[in-house]
Amino acid sequence: MKITVKKLCIEALFICFAAALSALETLLPPFVPIPGIRVGLGNIVTLFALYAGGKWHVYDAYIIAVLRCFLAALITGSLMSAVYGLAGGVFACSAMIFARFLFPKNKSEFPFDIRFLPFTAVCGAVFHIAGQMLVAILFYGSKYVLAYTPVLLASAIIGGIFTGFLTMLLLRKMPAKLINNIRCS
Repeated sequence: MKITVKKLCIEALFICFAAALSALETLLPPFVPIPGIRVGLGNIVTLFALYAGGKWHVYDAYIIAVLRCFLAALITGSLMSAVYGLAGGVFACSAMIFARFLFPKNKSEFPFDIRFLPFTAVCGAVFHIAGQMLVAILFYGSKYVLAYTPVLLASAIIGGIFTGFLTMLLLRKMPAKLINNIRCS
């Protein structure tokens, strides 16, 4: 795997941007008064890397997802959020990669059809919850934490649709020259 300095810098910016979005989301007041429910704004950057195409590959999305979790945990000062985020991030990234390949390839500007981005994001959000539930079961040693799953799944579906549409808008509205510059790095 050969990486250019330009791509390394762009990937570092993506990681920092994703971590900042994740950390910002923890600092904002909750949208609903239920603990643990977040939209998943940091996932927008991972989705962008998955759908941008060019020289961006699956392992780039994993790097962004994993390092974002660690950096966001450092920013917020929560070690447990790193553990939950890492498990959720790896599960989510794997699910989004699989979901992306389920849909037909695109003949236009992007290698994968971005109309399916909300579905891909929902798959990622649902599997993020699955990863976090697995950590919670291991951490607490009880399967009773699964009682919270329906609430988290409902929020994951709503948050996934939201982040999927935001990523789709970002890809559509960004200047083609900028996207091509990112792709070719």
